[in-house]
Amino acid sequence: MTKKNYHVTKIKYIYLQVESNSLCMRKPISIIFFITFILLNFISLAHPTKTVNIVGKVHDNDSGEALEYATVTLFHRSDSTFVAGIVTNDKGMFTLEAEEGSYYLTIQFIGYQTKTIDVTVKANSSDINIGKIHLIPDSALLDEVEVVAEKSTMTMTLDKRVFNVGKDLQSTAGNAIEILENIPSVTVDVDGNVSLRGDDGVQILVDGKVSGLVGLSTQDALRSLQADMIERIEVVTNPSVRYDAEGSTGIINIVLKKDKRQGFNGSVDVRGGIPFEWGKAQPEPFPFQAGIGTSLNYRLRRFNFFGSYNFNYRDDISDGYTKTEYFNGGTPYDPSAHNHGDATQIAEQTTERLRHMQGHTLRGGLDFYITDNDIISFSTMYRHGTSHNNPTVTYVDEFPFGGDTQYKKRTEDWHNTRPMNEFTLDYDKFFQTKDNYLKTSFRYFQTENNEWSDIYDRHFLTQEDMDNEVAIDSSIIRQHTSTIEKHRRFQGMVDFAYHLGLHSIEAGAKYTNGMPSNDAIVTENGEYLTEYCHNFDYNQQVAALYASYGTEVGLFSFLAGARYEYTYTMANYKNKEDGKHTQSYHDIFPSGHVNFKITEKDQLQVSYSRRIRRPGYWQMAPYRSFNDDRNIRMGNPALKPVYTDSYEFSYLKFWEGGNFNLTGYYRHSTDVIRYFTEVTGDISTSMPDNFGIADDYGIEIVGQVKVFKWWSLSGNINFFESSVVGDHTSTSTGITSHLTTDSYNLMGRLVSKFEFKKICNIQATAHFRTPHDEPLGFREAHHWIDIAASRDVLNGRGTLSLNVRDLFGTHSHAGESWNTNFWQYSKGAWSKTTVTLNFNYRINQQAKKQRDDDHNHEEGGDGDGDDDE
Repeated sequence: MTKKNYHVTKIKYIYLQVESNSLCMRKPISIIFFITFILLNFISLAHPTKTVNIVGKVHDNDSGEALEYATVTLFHRSDSTFVAGIVTNDKGMFTLEAEEGSYYLTIQFIGYQTKTIDVTVKANSSDINIGKIHLIPDSALLDEVEVVAEKSTMTMTLDKRVFNVGKDLQSTAGNAIEILENIPSVTVDVDGNVSLRGDDGVQILVDGKVSGLVGLSTQDALRSLQADMIERIEVVTNPSVRYDAEGSTGIINIVLKKDKRQGFNGSVDVRGGIPFEWGKAQPEPFPFQAGIGTSLNYRLRRFNFFGSYNFNYRDDISDGYTKTEYFNGGTPYDPSAHNHGDATQIAEQTTERLRHMQGHTLRGGLDFYITDNDIISFSTMYRHGTSHNNPTVTYVDEFPFGGDTQYKKRTEDWHNTRPMNEFTLDYDKFFQTKDNYLKTSFRYFQTENNEWSDIYDRHFLTQEDMDNEVAIDSSIIRQHTSTIEKHRRFQGMVDFAYHLGLHSIEAGAKYTNGMPSNDAIVTENGEYLTEYCHNFDYNQQVAALYASYGTEVGLFSFLAGARYEYTYTMANYKNKEDGKHTQSYHDIFPSGHVNFKITEKDQLQVSYSRRIRRPGYWQMAPYRSFNDDRNIRMGNPALKPVYTDSYEFSYLKFWEGGNFNLTGYYRHSTDVIRYFTEVTGDISTSMPDNFGIADDYGIEIVGQVKVFKWWSLSGNINFFESSVVGDHTSTSTGITSHLTTDSYNLMGRLVSKFEFKKICNIQATAHFRTPHDEPLGFREAHHWIDIAASRDVLNGRGTLSLNVRDLFGTHSHAGESWNTNFWQYSKGAWSKTTVTLNFNYRINQQAKKQRDDDHNHEEGGDGDGDDDE
């Protein structure tokens, strides 16, 4: 085994442990104090021999930057037998335990010379602090670092999973939604709504903060965010008080690319693809997908410049089918009897859509190192996107108890433009080490969404007339819609952290002010349709304070904290006399983690957090959708926030070539939000409402294993029961129903990856979700398979990849919903099978090293100071 491969193997099987330890040390203590008491007593009984902690920090000798994932190994000095091993965390820190004796440490990192340090542990010794350990770059190995030192597709700790986008073959040419579909615990429905462990109350961040990219329409924003802009995605299921309390099921953090290595480097991506539907001819015009993106970075002395540009053009084919049975004036629908024969009207609706989207995204900024410990960063992002959509909706209405069949077609020419600006200013002050800091950040963004459409509504006498576009002249209705949606948001925050040995203190404050508005006009044959016109303003302000304290005792670590948040919201529907709704409330959000290190390869953790899900602007805005005049969605300005208490128990096991994570969880939520459909005549209106109480019990298994050198498997299974109890009053009938639903859910994915050296890599992913019940509804099972292949070219500087999404065209969602006066079945898919070819070229990988040497010779190096929230 070469020295290079030895280092890589070490990292593969051991670096997860330290990252887990370091992250767990920063988590708050659980409220369940008796668990803490039991663990402490167990430790004292199981380990009567006194051990001493050996701590230190590993840095680059030239730049002074902390080295993450450096391998630190402890050996007996007498016979060189192995004692313990670990890798450094993201701060370059490590902690090893040893009993009385003589030892030596070896510190290794790919591309650096190995360093050896003698250590003596005496009887009654206190903790031994090695201090800073400086590694010297090895010129013989440094050129190889760029290719070999890659992270695995997914790394796990007990509370966070990190998905490295560049290592997943099926994410190389996709967008953020398609990447999220490949992440354990995360599901995405046909409309692009993201859920975490079956609950859509998840907070989505960009670089640790709410971004203008997800300001108004999260789904459209995620579709516009391409894979070549994303470095990694972090999933935090039970966040500590350092994070916002928003998000009933946790946080998904999308980290964009930003390189701080010395000199000039970057990458270029070019992609192209074709969407199609099995068994159908391609629509006109011929759909395709294309894009180009580049990410560049230049570090010179105390300045670090970074920038990226991305252009994306995308055609998506989608369709849908809905069958609705109306029970008006007769026998009501009974879901236990399935009395479909009593329906007075049966409507079948089909939708076909070809959507064209394109956008330019420009991002840039700089870091200025005033000193090694004082850094000012400024970044800006501009995006301009346009969309063009031509949906066609047909309706066929039958009347079983008398009446002629009716035929109707509704076509729309819809356009959209969406400009966005974002500005961020950060200042980081470090005290002696990177662990002790004061950080401030200010972010402002504004985005605008302009939509307009022309709709033609026509009736026909027969099916043949509708197929041949022979409409009844007197039935033609011309409608026009125009909507201007704006969103401004300001965010300011300050964070302080101080670490002294095994103790830590963190505190901070944050203020956000979001101000969206929506103004819409709808006309029909030149006349205003006042029931669809609206002028709506919304404002949400949140002020927060948090503090936490942590320490470590033997194999036990904890950090206790609480977060205070004050919320003010105002929803103003200007078209109504009583359209203004205001709310204000104070909340305390404790959270806690208790971590127990059984061995170097086994850990347990118990965690608790209290969360809140504030109603979103799109849920409260009481406007009506209009492109489908039979199925209308409205908001509810009277919605209240959802509160969730979340408990988790996790076990993590890892070994050389694999890891395993078992998590049991329980969530208790009050005032849960569910969408309910009401029918008046043949018009269905869907609106969210605070329904009742939900209890979710679940078990999740996540793991990965290297079966052979050329074959690895990874995947996850999430099984949970969702029990929902509440009362719902129908707005159409006035009847209050007490609803109880017990739903059993099973979802997961399996990834099989084959690595054939000097030929190609192949990856196949299978996704599945079993059927499940909902209040007044049911969702069918769905599944699909993705495959991808890649090959390095141009002496390793480029990668060519082929991606096939939804290989068999089965990725669609279907389900039923009902009430006393209707039953409805719907099925649809937003996008079809897509074949994409992507080429990635890495710029200046080897030449960069010489510039690093020149820079370090001139200046002596700078600290990095990079720390993501």
